[in-house]
Amino acid sequence: MSSSKNNSIKLKTFNDFNDDLLLYTQKEVTPKAPLRGSFAAYERSEYPCMDEVRASRRDYYKISFFTKGSGIFTLGDDRYEINGPALLFINPFELKTWHATSDEQEGYNCLFTDLLFESQPNHQENLLQHPLWQMGAKAVFTLTGEQVDYLQSIFRQLVKEYQENAAFKHEAILIYLKLLMLEGKRLSAQANQPKRQLTAAQALAHRFTDKLEKQFPIEFTHNQLSLKTAKEFAQVLNTHPNHLNACVKQATGRTVSEHIRQRMLLEARLLLMHTDWQIAEIAWCLGFEDPGNFTHFFKNHSGISPHLYRAQ
Repeated sequence: MSSSKNNSIKLKTFNDFNDDLLLYTQKEVTPKAPLRGSFAAYERSEYPCMDEVRASRRDYYKISFFTKGSGIFTLGDDRYEINGPALLFINPFELKTWHATSDEQEGYNCLFTDLLFESQPNHQENLLQHPLWQMGAKAVFTLTGEQVDYLQSIFRQLVKEYQENAAFKHEAILIYLKLLMLEGKRLSAQANQPKRQLTAAQALAHRFTDKLEKQFPIEFTHNQLSLKTAKEFAQVLNTHPNHLNACVKQATGRTVSEHIRQRMLLEARLLLMHTDWQIAEIAWCLGFEDPGNFTHFFKNHSGISPHLYRAQ
């Protein structure tokens, strides 16, 4: 666990990205991640990417649109030689690297977390099951001139919505982002490449995340999570907890417990924001028989008590 190889792989968070943006400008800045830190869009020329990005993971999804520029991009086990124009879909689960091979780097980037989709029905299931976000999926697509024009129009609107505060901003961003993801599906279908077989570790990790996500959303106060620990998940997946944890960590960069904790925390926030349930009811639904244990869990990982979070 303490090898130098593992220590060299850094998880890039959404907040780290926002901090990086500030390094590129000396002008007065406004918050770079509205919508509670769930979305950002910008032109690559305004905030150029580093020439060299070593092996790293992100805690957000990213769609990169190259109109000019070249470089070598890797995602997981796949290596791509980019020589624009191209569209890239980058998931949070696999290691990525980037090495620029030209000075020209034009186009757009948009980044988002699953929080952006929280108001949508079955948002977790729909996002996680999108073919372009699967481990081992084809991540890079070369583009025709007609496709470039169409994608530029979408990205311009995304940047405009991100920078301005027009009415129905959130809804507009979701519409344009879904258009991007739909275009990605079409490009994937055109490529007509058979889906790459997952490794045993990736397949088990996928089964785990599928079991985890299918417990949500919690819609009624009489619903309680049935699977809350690595041991319980391992039992239903017919494997040993240590083996499950090793496979999930290898495939996603996070342990089973980290996945469970982050998903429970997200659900807790959603229930606090969107329901009038008692704190004790929310605690019970998430598997905490003692509301005090839930309060400790929430405050420990959010830095604020459930009551204060709801009152914000």
